[in-house]
Amino acid sequence: MLKRILTVSLFTVILGLVIAQRFFSLPPELVVRIGGGAGEDAGYGFGNSLQRGSIIETGDGFLEVKIGKTADLHASETTIWLSKNTRIELHRLYEDELVIRLKKGRIVVSTQAENPLTIETNYTSSIVYQDTASFINYDFLETIQIIPLTGVVQTTLKSSNESLLTPTPISIHETDPVSVDAIEVNLEAGDSAEFYEWSGVLSDK
Repeated sequence: MLKRILTVSLFTVILGLVIAQRFFSLPPELVVRIGGGAGEDAGYGFGNSLQRGSIIETGDGFLEVKIGKTADLHASETTIWLSKNTRIELHRLYEDELVIRLKKGRIVVSTQAENPLTIETNYTSSIVYQDTASFINYDFLETIQIIPLTGVVQTTLKSSNESLLTPTPISIHETDPVSVDAIEVNLEAGDSAEFYEWSGVLSDK
């Protein structure tokens, strides 16, 4: 009986050490703050701090999200602009691993961080490294559009593990039958032009 108690106690101690080691060995978390907005107030105030796991959602307005190592908005290395009716999740916020899940809607991302930014959907994972790109998730169509604005985007299809290096806009139908098609986009046309203008994409052209 005593031997069994000692064995259980030893296992508990070892398990505790493993958990503690994993916890204390995590890299520093990045700081996320609301940098600005336009249109209908989505309930976020300028400078509001957000944590890992937070859901950010817009209605009829736009939001700017700043991510960096400190609370200084001007020192942020990554910016995410959300268009109307958009939802993202702050999935991983570590200095060596920044992962944002695009649930639905349209975003522009720009990063100059040392480590890449990953944009995930249900069936794709895209890496942006020191570049600017736009992503649109038509969740009801199970379709995502990827629009590199500078440089390239590396996208992996989770279903096949196929990797695509994308210098030009593409559309991906994420579920069977999975398809990848080149597309032409005009950011200055249509309802989304106001968003791209607000994010600064058009003024930088």
